[in-house]
Amino acid sequence: MFPLPGFESGVTDCSIQPDNSALLEDSAVSVSPEFHRLVSAQSLLSRRRLLASGISVIASVCLALVIVISGGIAWVLTQPGSISSTPGQGLLPLAACLQHGFADRTISKAITALPLLHHSSSAVISMSVTCFVLLVLRSGLRTAANDLLEQDIAAEILRLRQHIHRKSLRLEPADLTGDQTRATDQLFQNATVTLENAATRCGAISLSVIPDLAAVSFAAWLTDWRVFLQTVIPVLLGRMALRAESQRSDNSLRLLSEQVSRGLARMAESLKKTRIVTSFGMEKTEQQQFENHLRDYQKRCRQFHRQQRLGAGIRKAIFLIVFMIPFAILSARVLQGYHPAVSVLLASCLCVIFQRLGLLEEKTDLISVGSEKADEVASYINRIPGVSQAPGAGFLEPMAKTLTFTQISFQTPQLPRLLNGLDLRIGFGETVALISLQPGPAHALASMVPRFVDPDSGQILIDGKDVRQGTLESLRAEAMLIGGQDPVFNATVLDNITCGQTDISRQQAMDAAKLVHADHFIRSLPRGYETPLGEHGAALDPGQIFRLSLARAAVRSPALLIIEEPQIMLDSETKAMLDDAYQRLSANRTVIFLPFRLSTVKKCQRIVLIHEGRVAVDGVHEQLVRSSELYRHWEYVRFNPFRDESE
Repeated sequence: MFPLPGFESGVTDCSIQPDNSALLEDSAVSVSPEFHRLVSAQSLLSRRRLLASGISVIASVCLALVIVISGGIAWVLTQPGSISSTPGQGLLPLAACLQHGFADRTISKAITALPLLHHSSSAVISMSVTCFVLLVLRSGLRTAANDLLEQDIAAEILRLRQHIHRKSLRLEPADLTGDQTRATDQLFQNATVTLENAATRCGAISLSVIPDLAAVSFAAWLTDWRVFLQTVIPVLLGRMALRAESQRSDNSLRLLSEQVSRGLARMAESLKKTRIVTSFGMEKTEQQQFENHLRDYQKRCRQFHRQQRLGAGIRKAIFLIVFMIPFAILSARVLQGYHPAVSVLLASCLCVIFQRLGLLEEKTDLISVGSEKADEVASYINRIPGVSQAPGAGFLEPMAKTLTFTQISFQTPQLPRLLNGLDLRIGFGETVALISLQPGPAHALASMVPRFVDPDSGQILIDGKDVRQGTLESLRAEAMLIGGQDPVFNATVLDNITCGQTDISRQQAMDAAKLVHADHFIRSLPRGYETPLGEHGAALDPGQIFRLSLARAAVRSPALLIIEEPQIMLDSETKAMLDDAYQRLSANRTVIFLPFRLSTVKKCQRIVLIHEGRVAVDGVHEQLVRSSELYRHWEYVRFNPFRDESE
């Protein structure tokens, strides 16, 4: 089982790639420790796995019994004379012969004790019915074992997804570009599904193959261990040879396919040079070079198909040899007086062994895939968040005087030198538009206030106290960031505002909705504040969703509010309601805007433009339009009437 606490810490188109999912670079597969714990023998210690293993053993015994009973049917049918002419013999002659060992004597006593086996017709019918019942029983047992296995692995994957979700709550707020969010979504939806499928299939193979091999081999050993050893060794060697040939063929096909693709790309590249070729009279040279590439491409295609045919031919030859050697040995034994029924029984055992060994090879490939996905999940869960609460952190009082940024520097691998020694001071009660030529610097600085990210160097002070000295809970209760793309929760409108907090009353939620002009559209919904939203609920337009986000923040009355406007075009009515909502929200608190609308920028008391990692412009709109070329450039790039055409 997964140790979850451990995680926490003409020309033929040959460009089609061969299926490399089963390709292993060498015979020893590197197994992820996490995946190994999920499918190893230690995982059998769980209650479900133990029960599934026991059921699988019984199912394998059923298979061995079917093969043995089928041998008995063959023995009766191959007796001299027809069944009608010897109605009284049945399996009694066989019972007389089985007197050499404990197993022989046990079978002999069973035959003697069962009257149905004393007549050939009744023996064949009863044994056929018994085989049918055993096969049905085996099918039911296998289904039950696989269900138990799937439940056990699904429970482990569920816990993994819970860990991924908890980790995302600590990591994703620091994602300024959205790349990590997309990667986490891919990990949650695809990697865990692949991991679950690989682990389930590996477990199913282990539950069926190993008991089947043991039961069938034991039955064949008891039948005639000398002949069994003579025939099973070629089968084992043949299966190993098939595996080795498949690896060799796949490697060769992969290399040839890459060469074919490169040749095709070279010819396609020449099609882009037509202007240069015709301008400088290079038609003859270019045509000759193209013909050379074309001949090389055709040669590689022929090699590719030749290798395909060669690999298929070698595998067929090995397959025939694997079956011809045991067939020859058993046929020679029959000619020497060996009973044909024994040969049929041993041949059936060998077929089962050959097929089950093939499933073991599939398990090897599944381990390779599962290990890769398990490592991806473990790597994500073991990541250390960039922001954590300092030991001894205390309660942080709401902002009452100033918010100060001192020598702030910050960069990411994707966004180098985003902030570089930035200084900024914002007084209580101010409304500030925080802008930058690219959205990264402004968003990074705003995200540092509630400590979604921490600066690489420098300090952020609220009323002279470093925000890192306060608890995350007290800081984020008084410094809230409203995202322009924040979605709704799969809950009622009321729960979307209160977030399930029982200390916020329904009346407070309604007052907050009225403050931001959301009450009217909420009451127009089918069930008002009790209307479900989300995947299976009522649909809201982006403007309504944004006002719901404003209400969610307003009901908590933070001293510092950071508002990122949605990057969408709004109708005139929504714009007017938002302008009035902003004015109401700005009373008795500090508001920092990450604006998308020019009207929002104009109404702010201060406009701070970050350029080259520092504050380059600080003032009001009317002043900056006249005095700052950089601000005029920002305004033109963002709001000129031709920007959509240029994009």
